[in-house]
Amino acid sequence: MRYSKNKEEIKSYPSLYDAFKLGERVKRRYKDANGKSKEYMGIILAIDNENIEIYWDTLNGKYRPNNMDATFTNCSVNDIFKGNKHFSPIKRV
Repeated sequence: MRYSKNKEEIKSYPSLYDAFKLGERVKRRYKDANGKSKEYMGIILAIDNENIEIYWDTLNGKYRPNNMDATFTNCSVNDIFKGNKHFSPIKRV
């Protein structure tokens, strides 16, 4: 797993172990430059102090569609709680 360089930023978030549980279902939305969005749902496979690893298995309500472009991601604390330019924060289902 990769490690964040900003330890102070990590301390400002709740513990990932308190916020999420292994095997829990989560979701996030992707919004492209044209404003079109997709909703991903998946399961948490691993948790450490700074990251969670997620297997994304559902896209827009369809389980394992043929056009699934991302299946595994390792998300940092900042991406989990704040999101980024294209992805929303990760939420429990």
